[in-house]
Amino acid sequence: MSSDAKDSKPPQSNDPFYVGYLPAPRKHRTAMIFVICLISIWALLASLLIVLSQRSPGFATWDISNEQTWNGLLINTPYPMLVTKEETLLVVSMGKAGAHQQLEPFFGTHVKLMGYELQREGRRMIELSPDGVRPQLIQDVIHIDKPELELLEEEPSIYTGEIIDGKCFLGAMKPGDGFAHRSCAILCLKGGLPPMFVAEQDSDETLYPLIIIDGVAELPEQLHTYVACRIECKARKAKLGTLPLMLVEVDSIRALTNMPKSSRSQLIETAGG
Repeated sequence: MSSDAKDSKPPQSNDPFYVGYLPAPRKHRTAMIFVICLISIWALLASLLIVLSQRSPGFATWDISNEQTWNGLLINTPYPMLVTKEETLLVVSMGKAGAHQQLEPFFGTHVKLMGYELQREGRRMIELSPDGVRPQLIQDVIHIDKPELELLEEEPSIYTGEIIDGKCFLGAMKPGDGFAHRSCAILCLKGGLPPMFVAEQDSDETLYPLIIIDGVAELPEQLHTYVACRIECKARKAKLGTLPLMLVEVDSIRALTNMPKSSRSQLIETAGG
C-alpha cells in the first residue's frame, strides 16, 4: 500500500462539507445568514435613498369614483368653462381631448354638467362624463352674467417656469410635469387640452394660470418644442371670473434649459420653414 493511501483519512462527519439534500453545516449556515442580512439591509437603504431622492409630484387629486353635478353658465372663450356663482371651472373631456365638440350646442346657455373633479391647490377642473351635459330647467336657472376679462398688469412682466397641460397637472397624472411627462403633455395639448403655466414664483391668486395666445387658450404647434422645458417669457396676468390667465407674447418665449435633441431639431426645421 502506498504512503499516500496510508496518509489519507476518510472525511469525518463533522467536516463542513455541503451536500444539497442535507442540512447545511453550521459554519456555512452562519455565513449565509450574515450575507443575506447584509444584502437585505443594503437593499432597504438603497430603496430608501431612491425614494427620498425623488421630487414630490405635489398634492393633486382626480376623483373618478365620485360623479358630481355643477350648474352655471357655459362659455367657450378663451376655453370651454363653466361659470358658477362661486368660481370659474375649465371643462375637458375624458381622455386626451378637449370637450369643445361635446359642449358646442350649449355655449352661452345655463347648463347642468355631470363629471369628475380634478384639483390641485384650489385650482379645479371638470372632466365631463360621456353624457354629462344637460340644459337647465327654466325654474332651476340662477342667472349668471358672463365675466369680463380683468387685467392685473398694464405692462408685461418676465416670468420663468414651465408649460404644462392642465388636465394631467391638476391630477390626472403624477407627475404631471417635467421631462418624464413631456410626451404625454404634448399629446394632450394636441388633443385640445388647456395649456397652463407653472411659474417658479407665484401667488395663490394667480396660481397655475391658463395660457392665452392671440385670445385663445391653445398652444401653437411650433411651441410644443418648449413643453416641459424651463422657459422665460413676457406676459401679462389677468383674470376671468376666478380663473387666472396669462396673456403671453409668443416672440418672447425662450428656453433656459437644454431641450431634448428631437425638440431642437423640430425648432430648427420650424424656423427654417
